[in-house]
Amino acid sequence: MFKKSLISAALLGGTFSLLSPSLMADVPIVQSQADHVASSEGAVPLNRQTATAGPSSALIETLLFQVEELQTQMSEQRGVIEELNYQLQVLQQEQKERYVDLDRRMQSLQEQANSRPAAATVETLSDDQQVALTDEDILAEYNAATALMQEKKFDEAISQLAIFTKKHPQHPLTPNSWYWIGEIYMLQRNVESAKAAFERIVSDYSDHAKVPDSLYKLGVIAQQASDVSTAKAFYNRVLNEYPNTQSAKLAKARLNSN
Repeated sequence: MFKKSLISAALLGGTFSLLSPSLMADVPIVQSQADHVASSEGAVPLNRQTATAGPSSALIETLLFQVEELQTQMSEQRGVIEELNYQLQVLQQEQKERYVDLDRRMQSLQEQANSRPAAATVETLSDDQQVALTDEDILAEYNAATALMQEKKFDEAISQLAIFTKKHPQHPLTPNSWYWIGEIYMLQRNVESAKAAFERIVSDYSDHAKVPDSLYKLGVIAQQASDVSTAKAFYNRVLNEYPNTQSAKLAKARLNSN
């Protein structure tokens, strides 16, 4: 029995041995996925990242629009800054000229007082009252009034300057007092009172050095009120009648900026 089993196994083994070449020729060889991909022509390696799609045209257009909008805003801001710088330069120049003029006049009055004997001059206070004052006394009154202005005590300064104009209507410093009254009123945005003060100088003291400054200020008041034609008329008057003054330079700058 044992011999029959061995003989059967040998016969089966020989049969499979004879059949194996033909059978193996017909059996397909299956490759692994990695081997197949690696051997395919033009295949992409598994470790290579897949390319992502680029930004859409709509997104690009939106970004470009935002950039253009920012550029426009920056341009507008630069324009505002340039305008503010110009206004600051104008104000600084005006302030400088005012104090230079005041110092010049104060020095002139001081020199006159020192060159004269201590004689009294009569100034009219009212129809029935007269007081003798020297030039030094009058200058002291004026300095006291303007000192209040420099201390920013504007209401007190207006009051003292107004008293000065009534006490000394013909004094050389009286137009200056009216001018500072107008300046303080402008600072307080009391436009009508400021306008009246500057007009007073132009009408009552037409030969005074403060006339071109007052005309220029009247032009500024008109310009701030959007009365362009009146503002230009005042600026042109300053240029035509007082061409060599600082006010003429400021008036010209105002005209050129419009």
